[in-house]
Amino acid sequence: MVKRRVLVIEDEGLKRRTVVDALSDAGYEVRGTGDGTEGLQLIRDEFWDVALVDLKLPGMDGMTILAKARQIRPETSIVMMTAYGSVQTAVEAMRTGAYDFLTKPFTTDELLAKLERLFEYRAKSSENVALRQGLESEYKLHSMVGRSRSMRRLFEQICVVADSDATVLVMGETGTGKELVADTIHYSSQRRQGPLVKVSCVTLRESLIESELFGHEKGAFSGAIRTRPGRFELAAGGTLFLDEVDDVPLSAQPKLLRVLQSHEFERVDGEKTLRANVRVVAATKQDIPRLVAQGRFREDLYYRLNTVTLRLPPLRDRKEEIPLLVEHFVRKHDRLDGREFSSAALDVLRRHSWPGNIRELEHVVEAALVMTQDRVIEPPRLPHDFLESMSIHSGTAKVALKEELAGIEREAIVKALAGFNGNISRAAKHLHIARGALRDRMKRLGIKATHSPAS
Repeated sequence: MVKRRVLVIEDEGLKRRTVVDALSDAGYEVRGTGDGTEGLQLIRDEFWDVALVDLKLPGMDGMTILAKARQIRPETSIVMMTAYGSVQTAVEAMRTGAYDFLTKPFTTDELLAKLERLFEYRAKSSENVALRQGLESEYKLHSMVGRSRSMRRLFEQICVVADSDATVLVMGETGTGKELVADTIHYSSQRRQGPLVKVSCVTLRESLIESELFGHEKGAFSGAIRTRPGRFELAAGGTLFLDEVDDVPLSAQPKLLRVLQSHEFERVDGEKTLRANVRVVAATKQDIPRLVAQGRFREDLYYRLNTVTLRLPPLRDRKEEIPLLVEHFVRKHDRLDGREFSSAALDVLRRHSWPGNIRELEHVVEAALVMTQDRVIEPPRLPHDFLESMSIHSGTAKVALKEELAGIEREAIVKALAGFNGNISRAAKHLHIARGALRDRMKRLGIKATHSPAS
């Protein structure tokens, strides 16, 4: 069973520790911080069921955190903590979007009772059902992983666009996470109570794409034995994700343009005009302006689709985030728990060009975890086909992979020995390998330790 997650933002150290300990003892997964700015960053970076927020904080006050959290993480319930004289402010916070407030001093029983009532309320809410389905999907695991400037900018754009009904075009190479962006937009929007319907346009046959998107009446074509709603109807009140939208054939593009412009359509062979209460997010890995120039995509449809354009950077342009991503995927896929990739293995991963982007990285991490039970994953434990496919260059001359890996391993060992003044025992502990194994590797690589009285 997944533990409920609670974030405690309270600058009074003793009170914070008391609340954190009480919630931990009650079975919650808890983290505490005494700084408002750090608290908001934790809300931005991770999913929390509840955030307990003090009204007065260093760095950023509680009301500011509440306002920003409602924009970037509307799925997180905010409970304000306030002194007796600030009750009126706490009531104002509830009008702003806080779930409830606690007046200091409060007892552990009061706190736990408040949280239990909160979760009972959420369990009965249809909004919570849709929300949990979304947060336990790939959306929770992938969408907010990234701290580079380009990814932070993307997160900011997503937060802004989620509050509108504007059509969004997500552009990026294969494996960059376009579907996860669509998930994030939907579950951060006012439409999160409604369905999120996904369509891979590339998998739809040209003869049936209109039927799939707009539905058909009974007898519309051979095999249409009953009336069937299309994806636009199924997504009513929610979001429709059109993946690989550039694969929509020219014959169907006028009807798609019409529904984006007027929000009206008819089923195939239907006479009744239907309204489309749908927010559309489309995605492509193609250069659509080039397709427009080639006559393969309608220019007016392109302009209608890219009301807002979000561009996902390829992994090769943000390799500094590989350690963060690897740590995330280890937590997701490590059945043995507590394992990690060595600095040498991370160096190898950084040297790859990653044509398959984040999806390829996840597959490499998962394969490495499956194929070995080592607590620390070293370069030789990376998937064989991945190592074989890597193209590592030194200047203009291609270097044998075996020699390259040996160089990386040598560098890591020499650095560790230097950091511990040649002490082999401490260096081995730092490298997460046995002392004897380190000696064997030093001998194989021709490394000698100096100033090592305890080695």
